Amino acid sequence: MTDTGTVAWFDLTKQFGFVALSSGGDAFLHMSVLKEAGYVWIPRGTTLRVRVETDRGKPRVAEVLEVDPSTARPGENKPIPRKALNGISGSEPG
Repeated sequence: MTDTGTVAWFDLTKQFGFVALSSGGDAFLHMSVLKEAGYVWIPRGTTLRVRVETDRGKPRVAEVLEVDPSTARPGENKPIPRKALNGISGSEPG
């Protein structure tokens, strides 16, 4: 199912965080899914449109479809994009 939500928190060291879903509850967000969307870190309050799946009975973000950093909390750092490879944004060595 697709849903919208806001980043509750994301820890770069732990490589995961949670998204507060507009439909209620939180969904687990792993860095690997975030990287597929072109980022390695996003600030709290960022609005996301996501595809959510259930894993072991708990919601998790399976795909980040859209990122709106304009809603991030005041004072938060900007999102950190994946490193570019040969000038192509969103690519990195495998």
